[in-house]
Amino acid sequence: MNGLYLIPSLVSSIFLFSIAVYLLSRKPRKEYVFPLAGICLSSFLWNVGIVLTNLTNGEILWAQISTLGLIIIPAVIFHFAAEFTGYIKAKYYLIGYIPVIFLTLLLAMGYYVTDVEYRVIGYEPVYNFFLFAINSWIGLFFIIFSTFLLFRYYKESVGIKKRQSFYILVAIPANAFFSFVTYEIMVEIYHIAQFPVGATLDFLTLSLILYAILKFKLPLETAAEIDFRILAETASEGICIIDKTGDIDYANSYFCEMVDSTKKSLLGKPFIQFISPEYQEKFSEYFKKTIHGEKITGMEVKIRKCNGEEFTAEINTSPIIWNEKPIGSFITIRDIEKRKKIEEELRKQKTYFQALFESSPEAIVSLDEKHRILDVNPAFEELFGYTVDEIRGKNLDDFVLPEEEKRIGKQFTLRVMNGEIIKAEGKRKRKDGSLVYVSILGAPIFIEGKQVGIFTIYRDISARKKAGQEKEFYHSLLRHDVANKIAVIQGNLELLEETPLTEEQKALVKGALKAAYSSSDLITNIRKLREAGIQKSLRYMDLHEILSKVIHDFEEEAKKKGIRIEYIPVEGIIKADSLVENVFSNIIQNAIIHSNCKTITISGEEIKKGGKIFYKISIEDDGEGIPSEIKEKIFDPRVKRKGSPGSGLGLYLVKKLVEGYGGYIEVRAANKQGTIFDIYLPKAE
Repeated sequence: MNGLYLIPSLVSSIFLFSIAVYLLSRKPRKEYVFPLAGICLSSFLWNVGIVLTNLTNGEILWAQISTLGLIIIPAVIFHFAAEFTGYIKAKYYLIGYIPVIFLTLLLAMGYYVTDVEYRVIGYEPVYNFFLFAINSWIGLFFIIFSTFLLFRYYKESVGIKKRQSFYILVAIPANAFFSFVTYEIMVEIYHIAQFPVGATLDFLTLSLILYAILKFKLPLETAAEIDFRILAETASEGICIIDKTGDIDYANSYFCEMVDSTKKSLLGKPFIQFISPEYQEKFSEYFKKTIHGEKITGMEVKIRKCNGEEFTAEINTSPIIWNEKPIGSFITIRDIEKRKKIEEELRKQKTYFQALFESSPEAIVSLDEKHRILDVNPAFEELFGYTVDEIRGKNLDDFVLPEEEKRIGKQFTLRVMNGEIIKAEGKRKRKDGSLVYVSILGAPIFIEGKQVGIFTIYRDISARKKAGQEKEFYHSLLRHDVANKIAVIQGNLELLEETPLTEEQKALVKGALKAAYSSSDLITNIRKLREAGIQKSLRYMDLHEILSKVIHDFEEEAKKKGIRIEYIPVEGIIKADSLVENVFSNIIQNAIIHSNCKTITISGEEIKKGGKIFYKISIEDDGEGIPSEIKEKIFDPRVKRKGSPGSGLGLYLVKKLVEGYGGYIEVRAANKQGTIFDIYLPKAE
């Protein structure tokens, strides 16, 4: 054996292993770097195995190691193509390693490599024909599919990425083709070992791929490039990278918005086409200077959008140097017209704000970040009695906080100084020492993420407080004093009804009792309406449990009237409070008392309306139905059937409660006879 024929394999082995180590040591890495290192390592196995097979005069173990590299190569090429293009998910390209596992097991069992044979210039493995054919066809499939992926990626790429993918597209199928042709000619026809040619092809292929990745380094994403992309995408001006020919290789989102285009449609286009024709000659001149290493600043041009509109912009260009040579230009584009408009808008907003500040009926005070007074509006001077000159530069709390509010008032101040928005009510002190009830809004002011001041707004709510106190007094009087007196009247009338009375007296007592019951019902419903109007925290509640309890409460009363209640269980969780039972009890009780029905059916279903999920609970009776003159306004207050002793607030209460839970209620006629109430309550999230 002539040792000169081993030199290509030896050189390739050292080169491939070194490149694999280099790729795996680089940070940060793209996902495709790992299979690329795998290509290097599997090719390294093939080459180093061949070298050792020849140095040991045909030792079969080394021939098997070289064959292992041959088995792995197609799978890692497919893996690399899938990762590089990003067209295939991991769970699919990992299937490519299944044949590798199968053939490796057969190799280890001694079935794949049957012998080692000397072929004119050196030793090469002798393969099982059937297994070698399988490996070849599988490899051919993976190479063809990888070529297809790379070709599609090449077609869809522009600029630097297009040139990079072109080199890789040429390298992989070319290696496979020449390896197959040279093997068939040298081994099958002339019986000459092919490994020197194969090693040379491996060296050239990996050199071409690495050249593409290292020369056109943009897709490799170094730490510096990641930092650049983050800065470019968050910049408040347009940023482009254009190559030596003037084509766009990169454009940030802001520039895309400037010209009303997308990144995909911009890439590969000449940048000069976005320059107004009257400025193109000037731009070309400056661009030539940039490509020769000169930095240009303050160039004013007209930028043309995709829709033909134009705006004035300031352009700055800097050369991009790679390996001490300019390879393109970095361009920033600032919309001068937009900046002028922003400045004008800021002036307007300042004018509007000052007008609002001065004319607002609310008392407003502006403070610095340390709670010192900067300015107050006329409403503040009127409410508290201080002029701005008296208190400017001083701490607001020293003037408006009464003694009994100092502790909680100081806490509010600290919270708003720490960036919180405060909403509260309390007493504040005027200049003359009198107290006033106010609502308080304290809001921090931030500029570019830094707190620079505070606004505090006061509203005089003394009248509202007084009205609320009076309202509470009358509610208390109604609920306790009047209700207690009605209860006494009702009790006495019930006792009187049991004594011997004439028919005329019985009628009078019955009428008085009816009025007493109606008054009691009215007070109860007024109380419930008031509770429904008070903001209360809702909790998770089980619909089936609620309905089961309400039905149980009315079963006996229904039975006495010959009414059957049929309940088809409704499963679901809602957010409500204890008053939710009144929604169902009011409707069921009305059906029992007024409908002259034989059956009340309660059922439900889950439906989707307006993008929300509701439980639709239907309460149906087979009674006489609701008169048409009542049906349209049945949920209005004080609407009731003729002769009904009730207050006419029951269904009004039902509607208010259901709406308070975020739902709604509808009434409709049943198919044959009777009435159906459909109650829609949101499903708890």
